[in-house]
Amino acid sequence: MNDNLKAKIIDIQRMSTEDGPGLRTTVFFKGCNLNCAWCHNPESINPTPHLNWYAVKCMGCGICVKTCPQQVISKDKDGINFKRDKCIACGKCVDACPQGAIELKGHYITVDELCKEVIKDRAYFGLKGGITFSGGEPMLQSEIILELAKKLKANKINSVAVDTAGLYDFTILEKILPYIDIVLFDLKIDDNEDMKKWTNVDNTLIKENYKKLIASKTRVWVRTPIIPGATDSKQNIEQIAKFIKDNGYPERWELCSFNNLATDKYERLDKKWQFANKQLLTKEIMESLTSIAKQYVPMTKWTGATKIEE
Repeated sequence: MNDNLKAKIIDIQRMSTEDGPGLRTTVFFKGCNLNCAWCHNPESINPTPHLNWYAVKCMGCGICVKTCPQQVISKDKDGINFKRDKCIACGKCVDACPQGAIELKGHYITVDELCKEVIKDRAYFGLKGGITFSGGEPMLQSEIILELAKKLKANKINSVAVDTAGLYDFTILEKILPYIDIVLFDLKIDDNEDMKKWTNVDNTLIKENYKKLIASKTRVWVRTPIIPGATDSKQNIEQIAKFIKDNGYPERWELCSFNNLATDKYERLDKKWQFANKQLLTKEIMESLTSIAKQYVPMTKWTGATKIEE
């Protein structure tokens, strides 16, 4: 292994119950080759570190403006502005801010350092829980994932999972499967034109990789985000269900209910989110879609929060 290899990560989330079986520690890797319009982790798309600004913490002192060596920060009546295309993410403004209103999202960490950090949580995993690689698209850092998975298995971690959208040559995933216990595989939209409309990518390769993954006899959980106006049609769920039925069942198919908690993340990136004003889906809608899916894929369940009916 190249000892100089460093992972680009955003965060490490502990005590997760949504990223595979049991309690899990989830490592979020930076960089993604999809651009889903509803993305709930927009900070993960860009592969390089970037700045977040928290307006509620800012006291308008302007220290960051004076500190920036690139002179890409300015201040006006609306707050702090960044020329993000010219920012080199040096972090000097982060260090200088007395209120902690600027945050650097994304940092580099060696495989050894990352391994030592996550295996500290082994005490609460139990027999079912473990560690999940998520993102972004973790397989864009496949060399890192391979070495990290090897080290985790050598350290007796019972369950190592990877959460992936599957848009890459299957040989990349195939190399890590001997060290992975479960793959969380996204099937978002069946229709190719709709897939391109909402994610900017073709799903032909994703579908082919699903077939190969099922044939490998790996444990697979399929996950489909249920996004209002994008993926939540009965037709889309039925089409995905038929595809799964025809090409091999996973251990589980999760329909993941939309949540609207990402609005602040987009604001910190100076972006507007087209789903910001969308409401949670109702329990009735989720159960209806699950009922359609179960006609073809019996191991379907829905997860996530739903709208409380008045």
